[in-house]
This record gives sequence, structure tokens and C-alpha cells, in this order.
Amino acid sequence: MSQENVEIMCRAFEAFNRGGAEAAISEGFWSPELVWDLSPTGIPGLGVYRGYDEVRSFFADDWFQAFPFAEWEVEVDELIDNGDQVIAIARQRGRGKTSGAEAELGQAHIFTLRDGEVVRAVSYLDREQALKAAGLGE
Repeated sequence: MSQENVEIMCRAFEAFNRGGAEAAISEGFWSPELVWDLSPTGIPGLGVYRGYDEVRSFFADDWFQAFPFAEWEVEVDELIDNGDQVIAIARQRGRGKTSGAEAELGQAHIFTLRDGEVVRAVSYLDREQALKAAGLGE
């Protein structure tokens, strides 16, 4: 099942890049029970978001309002199989809507899947922190 989870996450990132949170939800990649914990990033104001409404609101009203981009995508560098978890090492890349400046933010996420859907996501800004939290690091 774990390789299947890696493939699911690959398709989930493709959907997210194509249509944001709404695409990941409507295409069935995220569970209605999804809990997304962004507190390990240490970014002020970010916390834990539960369910479709809170996660949608986070991306639409918080993240993309604080960081408006003319172009934006998540580029996945690596997906690591960890049983019912997939660790995604990724970068958000974009070009500012007003400034035109290019920006990049490295991230690592631990996604827990159940019945083919993401039920939990925990985000980090450091690969080693995510690996350690997933029981794969030093």
C-alpha cells in the first residue's frame, strides 16, 4: 500500500498545482477529516487547520493573501515512502504579483494517508526536522 500512497501524493501535488486546495479536495485526495498542522514551520500566525473549510480558508485567506503571486507552484523534489506516511520534500516557487520578484520556500511535509486520502499533514521548513519527526532521522 505504501508505494500506492507515494503515487497518490504525486497526483495530489499535480492537482494542487493545477487548481489549489479546491482541486485536491474535489479530486478526492484530501479527506473531509484532514488536519493540517503548520505550527512546526515556526512562521508566526500559522497553526492547525481542521477540515475542508479551515484548510480552504487558510490557503485562500491567509497564505495567498499574505503572499500574492502572479505565478505559483509546488515543485516536489522527493517523495519518501514511510508506510502509511509519505514525506514530501518540496519547494514553493512563485513570482510576486506586484513586484515581479521571484521567491522560493523549501518545505518538508509528512502526509498520513488512510483509504487513499490524506488525513493528516504536518509541515516543516527543514527536511531533517521532518525526517526526524517521521522516525527516519538521527
